[in-house]
Amino acid sequence: MNREYRGARYTTLVASDIKRDGIGLGLHWHSGNQDNVVAEVFFSDANHSWTVNTFDCDIPLELLEDLISEAKERLVRK
Repeated sequence: MNREYRGARYTTLVASDIKRDGIGLGLHWHSGNQDNVVAEVFFSDANHSWTVNTFDCDIPLELLEDLISEAKERLVRK
């Protein structure tokens, strides 16, 4: 995802996490000189479960739905 929403730019980044034994897709919010990770969808290799985490902020439902959809496409192991 690379899109503008209400004056802010949002991008996604895939990252593996050795400690949690899985892979996640993070949603980054860019506005002015600020760049924050605001949410992630995480897939656990240990128990094959999905979780959504938000980081102390409100996230528009539309963006969260797009993030989940993108995570299912990009993080699925075939």
